Amino acid sequence: MRDEESHLNESLRKIVKGAGIGFIGTFIGLGLGYLSRMIIGRFLGAGDYGLICLGFAAMSIGITLSLVGLPSGVIRYVSFYKGKSDAGRIKGTIIGALRISIPLSLIFAITFFFGANWICCNVFHEPDLTPVLKIFSMAIPFYVSAQIFLSALIGFQYIQYPVYTEHLFQNIIKIVAIVLLLALGFGVLGAAWGWVLAIVLMPFLALYFLKKRVFSLLSTNVKMVSVDKELFLFSLPLVLAGIAGMITAWTDTLMLGYFSTASDVGVYNAALPTARLLMVVGGSFGTIFMPVLTELYGKEKLGDLGYIYSAVTKWVLSLTFPAFLLMFLFSKFVIKIMFGDEFTTGATALSILSFAFLITSVMRPTDRILEVIGRTKIIMLCGFFVAALNVILNFFLIPGYGINGAALATAISLVSGAVLSFMVVYHITRVQPFKLNHLKPIFSSILAVSVVYAIAKYIVGVTLTSMVIMLPVFLTLYFFVLLVMKGFEEEDLTIMRAIDERLGTRSDMVRAIIRRFL
Repeated sequence: MRDEESHLNESLRKIVKGAGIGFIGTFIGLGLGYLSRMIIGRFLGAGDYGLICLGFAAMSIGITLSLVGLPSGVIRYVSFYKGKSDAGRIKGTIIGALRISIPLSLIFAITFFFGANWICCNVFHEPDLTPVLKIFSMAIPFYVSAQIFLSALIGFQYIQYPVYTEHLFQNIIKIVAIVLLLALGFGVLGAAWGWVLAIVLMPFLALYFLKKRVFSLLSTNVKMVSVDKELFLFSLPLVLAGIAGMITAWTDTLMLGYFSTASDVGVYNAALPTARLLMVVGGSFGTIFMPVLTELYGKEKLGDLGYIYSAVTKWVLSLTFPAFLLMFLFSKFVIKIMFGDEFTTGATALSILSFAFLITSVMRPTDRILEVIGRTKIIMLCGFFVAALNVILNFFLIPGYGINGAALATAISLVSGAVLSFMVVYHITRVQPFKLNHLKPIFSSILAVSVVYAIAKYIVGVTLTSMVIMLPVFLTLYFFVLLVMKGFEEEDLTIMRAIDERLGTRSDMVRAIIRRFL
């Protein structure tokens, strides 16, 4: 029993260490990426920012279609064969994914480049979008190859290198290039070129990390064993799931571009990435969640799943729910601070979308579990259900309600998909992560946020200074209420120890206090 408990704690520590790197890197990366959007929005205005968002959306479609679900396949099979110490099949997985995705990416890049004028004039009715779309189309092959290399690194459980490459390096280069080109007077085209330059450099750094630090991909000492058939059969449903996800992700933006104006697209795309910040915690845990469980699955150690699933879900909920409440209640203030007065019409959309991303973040591990057990067809079917619902709702809601209609359509679709996926996983595995103790962070958050909201709203006023001052008040109150409600458990102490090991911090005193309230 003690060995089993030790093994469970080791698996949990591994996930938390990866999540710690992922959280810090993702948080900084999202902050930098968000900063680049703020710079474009404030410097160029909602209209030109909308053109950049439409160009990026089109590029993302080409990327998704080119990757055909392969990143998930690469993560699964690299981690699976890592558990079996099979270097030949690891190499076969990575090379096979590149052989499929690179030719496809070139086809889509050429199609978007030469078809840009027709697409922009006939679909979006925005001729000014044409040069922007041509610029973004050039980045497709580079982003696709980078994603394959980064997926391989995640499969090896080296989360730091994808963080360095995608979240830090790419975003820093993007900000520097965009600021420089805007300062030189290149306008919207300069912003597009700055964005694309950062993407072009990504695969070279990712390949360096993979080849020099993790796995000698080009070494002749490792004989490649083809797993193309396994990879294709696993990824095929994810191709369609990826298309469905792409439809869900971009229907609101693209249909706003069709039914409304580039300015509305710009406002909406201030609210959307702001709400997506709530995915940071869930994404950080989710990145390492799948490869750790897959390695355990490959070793036929299945008993950890429920324990890890529950512990991870509780921490995602505990860290995300308070942020959701603050974003929901102070939506107008948040969007004004980030993007300026011109974008405050997106405040209601931000509140709606924040709820959707809260639910999606908390229930995100369900799709990972389906991938681990190889039930990718279910992911595909759920994805198409969400995509179809999203298209229908956007079609009916955008003409009458504009950006708020797009937000409501996206929210209903995402929440429906998350609940459906959760129910399917429970039906198959009879495992669900929620316990009565999970309600305690919710009640604690509501109490703490209510106090902060009342003070800010009716006593000191809602300003940047007051909100910065109130943040430590909120955190202290939240922690105190959790203690009083006995909201902590033994696995929370395990997670805190893992965070200390990862970040070099010391929480001995805090853990000692918590232990008295267990």
